[in-house]
Amino acid sequence: MARRIFVRYSIPMRIIIATGIYPPEVGGPALYAKGVKESLERSGHDAPVVLFGGLRKYPSGVRHLLYAIKLWRVASGADAIFAFDTYSVGVPATLVAKLRRVPVVIRIGGDFVWESYAERTKDLVPLPDFYRVSRDLNRKERIAFKLVAWMLRHAELAFNTSWLADIWHEPYHLDDSRVHVVENMIGERLQRNTTTDRSILLYGRQIALKNTAAFRSAFEKARADGVDLDLEEGMVPYPELIEKMRASYAVAIPSISEVAPNSVIDALRCGVPFILTKYSGYAEKYKDMGIIVDPLDKSDLTQGITKLADPATYARLCANIAAYTEVRTYDDIAHEMLAISNGGLRKSHI
Repeated sequence: MARRIFVRYSIPMRIIIATGIYPPEVGGPALYAKGVKESLERSGHDAPVVLFGGLRKYPSGVRHLLYAIKLWRVASGADAIFAFDTYSVGVPATLVAKLRRVPVVIRIGGDFVWESYAERTKDLVPLPDFYRVSRDLNRKERIAFKLVAWMLRHAELAFNTSWLADIWHEPYHLDDSRVHVVENMIGERLQRNTTTDRSILLYGRQIALKNTAAFRSAFEKARADGVDLDLEEGMVPYPELIEKMRASYAVAIPSISEVAPNSVIDALRCGVPFILTKYSGYAEKYKDMGIIVDPLDKSDLTQGITKLADPATYARLCANIAAYTEVRTYDDIAHEMLAISNGGLRKSHI
């Protein structure tokens, strides 16, 4: 149902980059906002960044309104707005775009309502199951759902996987004509460190959805059963994480759900296999380059770790990764988002 856009445009434009975070802050939206901004500027476009900045100190709703005012001022004379978030940035950006009568493209790679609900209640329901039954959402989550639904009706939508678009299609009543897929960046391959260790990296935010406690328990069971691997946990700046990956045995992403984790792409770039939750937009695409596990089943997590420790399995995964040569740049992403925004003005051009 989602359309992939491959048309390239080079007419100089003024594109506003709306984002909640930006380097040196860590996170996918920060990296993508920076990468797309730099790509647009290399092509001769003007791409000012509008950040939340200190607005996080204000209550929800107030900070959204203040951000909309901030964005309104910068968006004067803009040809389009690119937003790298759904709720915090995407909703105000859509409001400003409607008032300015310019296209807005929302980059969608996560689900704020699901994540907020799961972290609040500790009901670790996988994302594909979240909308299948009625949930006891609190006031903030109900408002967020309604605002996101409104945004989805008035913006061009750049999902990073068709997996998430399919999950959202029914509960949000998506308009297929607005749904596009702009896949994540896949960088050039990096040379693997020759002094690799036996560590599985479990890095990321310390939130319930990352499922670290369950994976840690499963890892201890695998070690007790004779698996000769180590577990390394933490959270470090992105450049340091890449260096750690280059020297690691594998990368673990055992989250309750992950839409399109950059850690998988980075592992592939570093030539390193991974363990990945089956509730992911990457589970099917990259199943031959890692071990896919059920994050809610401790025995399956343990079996996944044991499989990864098997020399024959590990060699097969590494060979499959070495044979994978796809590359996608921020130029590709920027050009595809430009094509979508242009289509928002003149549909016949796509």
